[in-house]
Amino acid sequence: MQVRILHCRPNSRFHLGEFTEIRSTTLTDTATYIHSDVLFGAFLYQLSLLYPEKVPHFVELFTQKQIQFSSAFYCLQNTHTQKKIFFLPKPVSLNLHEVIKESGESQHKQLKSIQFLSWQVWQKQLLPQDWLDKSSQSCQIVDGKFVVLTEEMHSNNNLKIFAKDDALKVRLHTTEEKGNLYSQTDLFLLGNKHWQVHWYLIEKNLLTSSDKEIYEKVWQSLVKAGIGGERSTGAGKIENVSVEEQDIQFLQQESSQKMAVSITFPQENETQQLLLYQLKMRGGMFLAENYRLKVVQGVLEGAVQKQEIQGQILDLKPDGSQENKLRYGINFTVALPEKYMFAEML
Repeated sequence: MQVRILHCRPNSRFHLGEFTEIRSTTLTDTATYIHSDVLFGAFLYQLSLLYPEKVPHFVELFTQKQIQFSSAFYCLQNTHTQKKIFFLPKPVSLNLHEVIKESGESQHKQLKSIQFLSWQVWQKQLLPQDWLDKSSQSCQIVDGKFVVLTEEMHSNNNLKIFAKDDALKVRLHTTEEKGNLYSQTDLFLLGNKHWQVHWYLIEKNLLTSSDKEIYEKVWQSLVKAGIGGERSTGAGKIENVSVEEQDIQFLQQESSQKMAVSITFPQENETQQLLLYQLKMRGGMFLAENYRLKVVQGVLEGAVQKQEIQGQILDLKPDGSQENKLRYGINFTVALPEKYMFAEML
């Protein structure tokens, strides 16, 4: 495994569109991180521009897991020491923990709001009671959603990592006289003078040297083009991309349960391997009025599995269309620490 970092400038803006039933609300929400199917779509599009004859070959490489990547999660970089803090999604199993204050009040709401754990929190297998117990001082919660060790970030100085912002806009290219006011929600990477916010993804790369050369060229092209929607208005910009050999052996060790770090479309016989998971609607993009991509349910990152499943790449093109619209749902997992496992299965 290796880590690919997508370096971003402060206040970089992204629009990572979410499923909606109504075309007029297409831009009214954004995901808070870059799902693996969005990365795959961006990669495949750039590949089709540079090496169109290689598209079927690379689709097969992804299907056979010769190349895999996770969704893109948050990475903090200290502007003074260049030290990085990497975050993983919180395993769904940890939402089952009950944390009670001394007053008898449940802290379930605070627990549900936490979305990401630093690698060091993960390695130490610190549990929700450690995160939320202010007297322990072993952890701190940053921006209400991220858990780090106190030693990783001695003072977060009210650090904000990301924020969503809604803006009212007016449609210009239309002949309609009414209903042209709409809302657009974008994601901003914030940080402060001490910490810069980037994206990172975990990769498994078993490519031949010639395929690897193409793969890297496509990533360079992807960085220039940007990721996500509304790129023509300045969204989705990536400054540069780098590959780092981080010590991530802890994610590859033997484990009786796994956690997904990609969005997954299970094959029909694979759902029995899923222990705890959340679902999200994927696809459905409108191509024209009353004409849209097919819709599927994806298993979200953080899902707990008793055995690693394969997943699949699906074609979501509308009936009658000749143009493939592939969606990446190959499963990519990491080892789940023992204390984070679904207890009823132990």
